[in-house]
Amino acid sequence: MLFDPRTRVSSFRVLVALVVALLTVPVVATAQPAAVVGDAAGIAAATVGWDTYRRLDALPYLSGAVQAQQYSSFDRSGGNKDWTGGCLRQDGPRCVVAEDDGAGEIDSIWFTINRGDVTALGDIRIEVDDQLVLDEPLQSVVDGEFGPPFVFPLVANAKQSPGGVYIKVPMPYRNSMRVSLSKPVEYYHVTFRHFPNPVGIRTFDRSDPALDVLATLLAAGTRDPKPIVLGARTQTHKVDVPDEAPVELPKAVGTGSISALRVRLPAGTDTAQVRLRIRFDGHDLVDSPIGEFFGAGLGPADVRSLLFATSPEPDGWLSAWWPMPFADEAVVSLRNDTGAPIRGIDTELVVAPDAAWGRALSSGQAGYFTTRSHAGPTTPNRDWLFADVTGIGKFVGVSHSMSGRHVDTSMGRDAVFMEGDEKVYVDGSATPQLHGTGTEDFYEGGWFFDYGKRYTLPLTGQPTVRMTDNGCPDYCATAYRLMLADSVGYRSSLRFGIEHGPTNDEQADYSSTAFLYTRP
Repeated sequence: MLFDPRTRVSSFRVLVALVVALLTVPVVATAQPAAVVGDAAGIAAATVGWDTYRRLDALPYLSGAVQAQQYSSFDRSGGNKDWTGGCLRQDGPRCVVAEDDGAGEIDSIWFTINRGDVTALGDIRIEVDDQLVLDEPLQSVVDGEFGPPFVFPLVANAKQSPGGVYIKVPMPYRNSMRVSLSKPVEYYHVTFRHFPNPVGIRTFDRSDPALDVLATLLAAGTRDPKPIVLGARTQTHKVDVPDEAPVELPKAVGTGSISALRVRLPAGTDTAQVRLRIRFDGHDLVDSPIGEFFGAGLGPADVRSLLFATSPEPDGWLSAWWPMPFADEAVVSLRNDTGAPIRGIDTELVVAPDAAWGRALSSGQAGYFTTRSHAGPTTPNRDWLFADVTGIGKFVGVSHSMSGRHVDTSMGRDAVFMEGDEKVYVDGSATPQLHGTGTEDFYEGGWFFDYGKRYTLPLTGQPTVRMTDNGCPDYCATAYRLMLADSVGYRSSLRFGIEHGPTNDEQADYSSTAFLYTRP
């Protein structure tokens, strides 16, 4: 069963309708972020708290001084007993799972136990700047029983995010944070950002329901989530693309950004054999399979993420709303490797002029939208790399296609290749800043996505699952995760990989497209 994010808690429907009505009032956006934290020189900036979602137009801004970090229960011995990481420490009867001194922001909290029934973990207590944010039963919190902002889709239970539970309310703090449980924990991760100083940061206020952010997330996959820009223009073109001959769309010229990109292919087109390419200011930075770029790497699927979407209809639209700034020009092209001409491809580009992007890109304050795509068999004893890059930038998400096999275990027949943990090394570090507990855990599900359930949510999803059908030899799936509040910034290098199997010992065939902002 595919979970439909447009099916919401009924008590919210009237309230959300009012908020959506208010959001139809045009908002003029510029390239300058709203509430930000700067680096030591006050040059680079990153959005904080609710402004991360209110000002998605500011996503290209870079701040290497902001560090993404994660606590998790990964097996410290290097094996696959990821439930053994346990508490960071005991504070009396409480199990502390995350803490930080200094300024920062809690961005993503995930747990699983008993196939996602977390009742046995007891109460979750979240403290920021010595203020108590939550001290309630964890199961009740992820069920949305305590009202905005702790409601779906900012929190989800194991039916909504199959096999796992999460809390994705961004909670900034100026001096300290701590997350603890009243009972021992098994599988978990807490992802947070650490800021260089508290300038520009307001301590999280639970009394702010952030109804506008909830409305934006509830509408994921149906419209551009960024603020409206006056003067934006839509360029529509119908193109024919011959075999093995890239076709360029008319250039977007001036200074501004591509605010939306939409493509509609003729029914039956093999999207794995069509590539999307984008050149910004002379830099070729996007070259990806078109289906995977829009979250549907295994063919037509129902995908409704916050920044890309696909329609399952045979000739449905592929839509993306990443902010893609340029100083002089941007050129989008399509390459056809299907072996036959493709005729009648509909395209739409929404181009938003904004002179501020020229200054931001030339000064290094902002980065260019970039993808890293590759496909092939996994290699024994080596992580599958979503991105292995040098320079300055930040990682903001991934679309991942997987084909592996079931293996007989004590639990039954499991997709053991999904036991692989994500590991993220920043700026040449010998140890990962983020080290997770499993592939489906990284996508914030659990238990092999509750043994194969499909779902599509604003920030995470597994929209496609196949078992020995439609050309799948055994177990095939697509998954995605957007890392927006929990983006991973780097100053010199980033190596973002994921294991295949408990210790890179299960063969699989992978394809992935990572989304970044970079300084070429």
